[in-house]
Amino acid sequence: MAAGLDTNKISPETTYTDIGFVQIGAQTIKNANGLNYGLSTMTRVLEKSINTGAVYVERLIGGDTFRKYVAAFGFDKPAGVDLSGEVSGNLKGIEQNIEINYATASFGQGISVTPLAMVDAIAAIANSGKLMRPYIVQKIVSADGQENLTQPQVIRQVISAQAADKLTAMLVSTVRNGYD
Repeated sequence: MAAGLDTNKISPETTYTDIGFVQIGAQTIKNANGLNYGLSTMTRVLEKSINTGAVYVERLIGGDTFRKYVAAFGFDKPAGVDLSGEVSGNLKGIEQNIEINYATASFGQGISVTPLAMVDAIAAIANSGKLMRPYIVQKIVSADGQENLTQPQVIRQVISAQAADKLTAMLVSTVRNGYD
């Protein structure tokens, strides 16, 4: 949704008609609960976690653009947190440039991301589209009492502030009206 909003391919009110499945080659993607939601807005796609709606958006923006946004959110690299042993997610599924892999990744299957990367992505939306470096500690105090405060560090602007505002409203609606 972030990529769709940022590229102006969709708005929260954009509609599409869900028939309960999407056919991609020999593969069929269905909604997790097997339901057909009919005419739905993009906000409702999030509220009801409609797999086929996520695929609809991914197809509008295209695989290359989708992959670029997934990477821009940092899902393919360690976040740079001040802990040793941090790992990155695995995006090999969408690096293969296969349509079904893009489609399933659009609703969270076929790639792996770390919990920290997910928190970072949500924080980027909350920070007007800015991906920030995460920190565990607020300050480091050396043996001589010298304090070094950690400072906010912007990694990059992932989506526009306008797209982040729209997505935030959609996510709030998801919490209020979402999936039971």
